[in-house]
Amino acid sequence: MRIPRPKKLALPFKRKRGAPPQATKLLRTSMIAGIVFMILLGVVFLPRMFVDQTRVATPVVLTFVSSTRLNVSSVGALVPLTKLNATLWRNNTLVATLGPPLGGVNGTFSFSDANPDGLLSPGDFFTVSVGPIGCHQVEIRQIEPASTFVVGREIWGGCSPT
Repeated sequence: MRIPRPKKLALPFKRKRGAPPQATKLLRTSMIAGIVFMILLGVVFLPRMFVDQTRVATPVVLTFVSSTRLNVSSVGALVPLTKLNATLWRNNTLVATLGPPLGGVNGTFSFSDANPDGLLSPGDFFTVSVGPIGCHQVEIRQIEPASTFVVGREIWGGCSPT
């Protein structure tokens, strides 16, 4: 069986006349509308790119290495220690507070910047010396001019699950 080949066109397609004025007007209007839309998007969104936004150290993950050492395992962003404080709680009673700036020794609670860069970073650690009885909690707070919020928390001991 033989398959017939398609026949070649005698002449390639050539437009005999230009595009109608309505089509030209529509294309020009669409292009101008697209350019105006892009400019409006730039006016709305570009200024937000240049605003100085405060870095947030959230979430700070704390893990126990030993019964008295609490390591900072990970930090969302490296934040200066001058913007942080930490509190130690036992049975919902405040035992000790550190900072701002975060650092130093306060009785049963101390903080050490493992690499003295002045930032809360993985490898830094807290030393706590509390008894084995009771519900204990360490909270790290970031202090900003407009607000204060908890960026890390570790709870251990005889706490009831919440």
